Amino acid sequence: MEEIKESPPQGLQDMSIDDMRNFIYDFLKGSKYIIVLDDVWKSETWEALRFALPKKGKHGCIVITTRSSRIGDCVCSETNHVYNLQPLSAEESEELFFKKAFPRNSSFPPPDLREFAENILIRCEGLPLAIVVIGALLATKKNSREEWKMVNRSLSHELMQGGNLERLWKSIFSLSYNDLPYYLKYCFLYLSIFPEGGLLWKYPIIQLWTAEGYVQSENDEILEEVAEKYLNDLWSRNLIQVAQKYGDGTVYAFRIHDLLRDYITSKSREHNIITVFNGGKKQWPKKIRRLAIQNSVNFSLDTNNFEHLRSLLLLNGDMDMGMIKEVLRRCRLLKVLHLRGAPMESIPDDVFNLYHLKYLCLRDTRVKFIPKSIKYVRNLEILDLCHTDVTELPVEILELRRLRFLFVGGIFFLLYQSTNKLDFNHIGQSCRVPYGIGSCLLCLQLLGYLEADRDGSTKIVREIGMLTQLRILGIHKVRSEHGKDLCTSVANLTNLRALTIRSIEEGEKLELDYPLSSTGLPFLSSLALYGCLEKVPQWIPSLQALSTLFLMWCKLREDALNFIQNLPNLRHLRIHEACVEGLSFKAHGFLKLETLELFELRMMKWVMVEKGSLPFLQNWNLIGCTLLKELPQGIEHLANLQSLRFDDMPNEYFKRAVEEKRRLAHVSSVWFGTFRDGSWSYVAL
Repeated sequence: MEEIKESPPQGLQDMSIDDMRNFIYDFLKGSKYIIVLDDVWKSETWEALRFALPKKGKHGCIVITTRSSRIGDCVCSETNHVYNLQPLSAEESEELFFKKAFPRNSSFPPPDLREFAENILIRCEGLPLAIVVIGALLATKKNSREEWKMVNRSLSHELMQGGNLERLWKSIFSLSYNDLPYYLKYCFLYLSIFPEGGLLWKYPIIQLWTAEGYVQSENDEILEEVAEKYLNDLWSRNLIQVAQKYGDGTVYAFRIHDLLRDYITSKSREHNIITVFNGGKKQWPKKIRRLAIQNSVNFSLDTNNFEHLRSLLLLNGDMDMGMIKEVLRRCRLLKVLHLRGAPMESIPDDVFNLYHLKYLCLRDTRVKFIPKSIKYVRNLEILDLCHTDVTELPVEILELRRLRFLFVGGIFFLLYQSTNKLDFNHIGQSCRVPYGIGSCLLCLQLLGYLEADRDGSTKIVREIGMLTQLRILGIHKVRSEHGKDLCTSVANLTNLRALTIRSIEEGEKLELDYPLSSTGLPFLSSLALYGCLEKVPQWIPSLQALSTLFLMWCKLREDALNFIQNLPNLRHLRIHEACVEGLSFKAHGFLKLETLELFELRMMKWVMVEKGSLPFLQNWNLIGCTLLKELPQGIEHLANLQSLRFDDMPNEYFKRAVEEKRRLAHVSSVWFGTFRDGSWSYVAL
């Protein structure tokens, strides 16, 4: 058994160096531990940690990765425990290369291409990143000798001037970069705005690309859908990697290798695509068109000309408001203004003079209200007010006829990632919108979270049905009397991809058991219902595209599984507070489900899984099911189950799991969690 503290204490990021050293010392004292520092470039990083480590008692293990042999020698000067990572062998290189170059048939590559493959692999020198990038490039080509010969010749030419390692990286990256369509080159270089080592969040990237004008509509496709194809293209070429996914397998975050990031940063600077300021000394270009400020320390307005600036992105929120206002005063041509986390309580007046503004992000600021002057930014398409103190929008917002994305209130459903202990207040923020939204903002594709309840009227609910371009909708403070009109409105939204409905309070009944139109909601892939249902609405089983379903506060008194088990594409199911004595997963039900979460089913005493049910289930979480005393019957049938987590469960359940451990032998990760002293502790089985 092993106990693990999952999350760091609150306020850790605000500690001084000395306070953090004291905390680390106290935290590790008397314990065994492992610490990993990835991609270290400065010896000071190690020195800062070394003095915080306990000198006596049980010792831990410290792993440091670096591309600098000097750092390795410095860190291990006393122990000489340096492991130099070796390149892949010829066999390993070939296996990886063919897997990337021929993803559908890596075992049998065409014999006439082997000669070129061998030459390419010799030049890759066993380096995995080089192999996957060049392999992914060749996967986009026809399997012809001429195509492969051309790539081989280009690679040889790049290396002729010197075959050192840096030259190798640059030559391979250049081949992949030059092979990109011109529009994708701009999108790829734009990723250099994000700090090194950070995640690339899918939805902000898509919105920024579209606002910058990098995305070209194809056959009247929605710009955001085209942008998502761009991201997938970069991923298929191994230029970015998947970092995080939702429970249904949908990707929502990527990352980029540091070497590739260095390459696109250099290219972006060369072509003056974007200027990144990170706090150091800066040689500014003559014309600054796009400016991303990662660190505002030492940032100065004295010598810089901002009259050509089209995009301003504040990425860490620590810039002085006076300086922000001065930049805005000078920049009349801004199209993109990203001020997430800026220390502001009101929107600077100069923002409303930005006639060309298409994208405005004020997320995580302390802005309290939107002035009537908002009507002057008539070209605005994306307005992000998430996690601000704005509770009502003025009627002047209706003059923004080009508005396509309106984020208000809390984290939107698709962007919400649950924590161990459910915090519904975190997603409970919402905003009042003016009457007339249905007839004025007809371009809206995303709207959330708006309040349904206003002056005891159902008018807002009825107006929603006029917004037929909506792809994503979140509506809060729904009363039972809104139900029929809400179902009628939703039935008109045939383009919906994601829908969140939340009642005005936990005990309020959601009256949603009304038929939709014959066409239904053919594209709806994500549905979250927060409120008392008692039974599953009759239209849910007809949602053929549904991949994620959350039923929260649902109080279901019947086995909901009978109504949803045949949803053909359901991959992520979360049920919360159902009032059932047991759940039975029937044979041949939930044929694609990958993630199952059962939260606080406090009346549930048993769970049964018939053979043939849940064949692809990978993750199963049971949380707060306090009357459950035994492991689910038939759990041994779940051959693909990888992760099993039990949180806030009775002690008897833990003891029984230990006794029947053999039934869980096929599950690679089994955890029991308890919440105490403000954090979660986990015990592995």
